[in-house]
Amino acid sequence: MPLWEGVLVQTSFVGMGLGLAVALPSYMRRRWPVAFAAPVTDRPVRYVGGVAALAAAVGLVWLYWAVGGAWGIAHAERGDTSWHILTGVGAAWALAGAIGLWMMRRVTRPSPPVWLPVVLVWLGSGSLFSWSGWKLPLMLHAYHSRPDEITFPENIVGASALHVCAVAAGLAMMRVLVRNVGRGSARGLVPHRKDPC
Repeated sequence: MPLWEGVLVQTSFVGMGLGLAVALPSYMRRRWPVAFAAPVTDRPVRYVGGVAALAAAVGLVWLYWAVGGAWGIAHAERGDTSWHILTGVGAAWALAGAIGLWMMRRVTRPSPPVWLPVVLVWLGSGSLFSWSGWKLPLMLHAYHSRPDEITFPENIVGASALHVCAVAAGLAMMRVLVRNVGRGSARGLVPHRKDPC
């Protein structure tokens, strides 16, 4: 592939990722405004601390690998620059989601509507669930079908356990937000609207 093609493809992927990161919260705010408008204290907080800790743990391990950490890495020579960047991006979104949950958990008094934690949790949840949701089966398939030709730098067992934790954290983060929207709709704070899409 010529250099200009590679640059064009990579730029398009970066642009698409940035566009989704901006468009998703905007769409969610229009589709479920209560999630962005309700006070933080209206959200269920019983298990938010545990979910935030799980997301933070996943993010910290990925961040450790992204900066060159060797624990849990079985084939360091296969970790090229793009792997380090992707791992760092995944770590950033996981930590952003954990910070958003922590911000929700720390509010102990009535507060004005807070949009930043909601955006961070939406993005963190989607990143954790979707990235690990496709990578986990791929890793397991590669391990079982071609164990001598594994192209992943990580230890397969450890990385698979980490992806399971990431999927669980992503689902739990989404549950926090969806429960808040459902409760707000039940109280009549927002009329039910059908999604035109």
